[in-house]
Amino acid sequence: MSNPKISIIIPVFNREQMIKECLNSILNQSSSSWECIVVDDGSTDKTIETVVEYSKQYPQIKFLKRNSDKKGASVCRNIGAKESIGEYLVFLDSDDLI
Repeated sequence: MSNPKISIIIPVFNREQMIKECLNSILNQSSSSWECIVVDDGSTDKTIETVVEYSKQYPQIKFLKRNSDKKGASVCRNIGAKESIGEYLVFLDSDDLI
C-alpha cells in the first residue's frame, strides 16, 4: 500500500459496540487512500479485542495502546498523530460516523 492521503485518528475507551459502527462507517467510504489509527486509553471491556479483529481483517486499520501514564483523548490523539503517515489528519471520536 502506498502512503495514504488521510490518517484517521480515533481515541477509544470502553466503546466495544460504538467502535464497530465507527469503523464500519470508515470502511464504507468510496476512497481507499486512508489509514485508521485507533488508540486505546486503557479499556477494560472487549474494545481491544474488537479493534484487533478489525485490524487483522483490514490492514488499513491499526491498533495502538496508550504508552504513557497520562490518560485522555488528547493524549491518544497525539500518539496517533505521531504514528500517522497520511498527508492529512482527521480526528474522530469512537461514537462518530463518517
